Amino acid sequence: MVASNQSAEDSAGLTPREERGVLLVTCLAAFLFFNSFGSISVALPIIQRQFGNSLAEIQWISLMGVVTISSLSLCFGRAGDLWGRRRIFKLGVVLYTLGSGLGSLSTSFVLLLSSRGVMAVGLAMAVPMSAAILASSSSPERRGQALGVFAAAVAVGRAAGPTIGGLLLHLWGWPAIFMMNFIVGLAVSCAVIRIFRGPGERRVGILDIWGSVSVLVGYPALLIGFTLAANSGWQWGRVGWWFVVAAAGLLGFVWIELSTESPLVDFRMLRRGSLSAALLSNLLITALYNPITICGPMYLHNVLSVTPLAIGILLSLLPLMTALASPLSGRWSDRIPPGGVATIGLVLILFGVLFYSRLGFQSTYIAVAIALGVIGMGIGVFTPANQKVAFASVGNEDYGVLSALLSSFATAAGTLGTTAAVALLELKMVGFEANDPLAFASAQRFAFAWLLPLGVLAVFVAFRAQWKAKPALTSTRG
Repeated sequence: MVASNQSAEDSAGLTPREERGVLLVTCLAAFLFFNSFGSISVALPIIQRQFGNSLAEIQWISLMGVVTISSLSLCFGRAGDLWGRRRIFKLGVVLYTLGSGLGSLSTSFVLLLSSRGVMAVGLAMAVPMSAAILASSSSPERRGQALGVFAAAVAVGRAAGPTIGGLLLHLWGWPAIFMMNFIVGLAVSCAVIRIFRGPGERRVGILDIWGSVSVLVGYPALLIGFTLAANSGWQWGRVGWWFVVAAAGLLGFVWIELSTESPLVDFRMLRRGSLSAALLSNLLITALYNPITICGPMYLHNVLSVTPLAIGILLSLLPLMTALASPLSGRWSDRIPPGGVATIGLVLILFGVLFYSRLGFQSTYIAVAIALGVIGMGIGVFTPANQKVAFASVGNEDYGVLSALLSSFATAAGTLGTTAAVALLELKMVGFEANDPLAFASAQRFAFAWLLPLGVLAVFVAFRAQWKAKPALTSTRG
């Protein structure tokens, strides 16, 4: 393991009260950001009806956030490492707030989409900085607890988003959702500016411009291609060229990073077994459980005939269990080897998805609740512990780009897993109606039967890394 360098942002310069202040504002911002994903998604049908856009056009309101965050995170992650994480984080929160205010005033779809773009750039700046700031601001013996509380804030935001969005939509219409984000964003911005008074650590270095350009070409094209394929099928004329652009951009990115003196991502980091295992297990397990966000509502509606209210309650169990388990995982990771805690989380996710994959036409609500609850608990146990393993594997100067890697890998893996699940569902349901309950239940089992080996591989990767690291655990800082 590489010991983290002490810096102006590190716990050596912060009192416990200041550490709690940093944790508070990052958690408030995380709740705001991830709440907005669900609340805005609820409003999409109403926005489509008002502006008269096609489904392909309206989905860009959601795609804008995912694509922008994923593609710009690496650039802003490295920029934060060079120019100050707190500076990038503050600017991101302010931009997000400004975009929300503009969105509430939008009178056309073009203006709304432009406002959403401003919000997305702010998210891309602030989200990867959050975990990096927490990791460098918390002492090693309390880092897991801080990351656990942060993960809980993210999960609560995800769980509350659809409910809050639905309430605001019912009372005042879709502009109220953006206005609420603006009002809360103003409060969070003031708190962030007050607590993050300095720019944070800065160091000498040059941002890899050509590497940034190549990843900005390749990564969005990859995500757009997978998303369009999941929504409209694998038609070459519609998605094929996106993958051609993605291949060109990403291959160019790898070549540039291997040949430049100041790379955006130093691939030598991946030689560290604990870090590569943390990234790979995160990628594999996210690809396994993320399809439930699409399959779950369809299964509950088409197969079990659950009411919309009951669907919302059942699906909220997953993020709520994540919120409950995350702080506990953080505390455990500060007391016992975090790699072992992460492995336990992976096993829980695997068994939860396995149980979910066996649900059928005659399954009960309780069975669905148990499956989603176990998956949510596993995510809560895995995420903070895995993050602590990753941050302990690099120096403080790479925390920003590492945080961006973790979020970018998870986004890409979730998109890939969902695309694969949709393709497998469609393959199995050829010749059947989309709402045929027996056919959908059978197709869902078929899809997850193909995806489950990803979870088995994730557990193997994490367990192998933990076993190999055992002799060195007593000398590990984080």
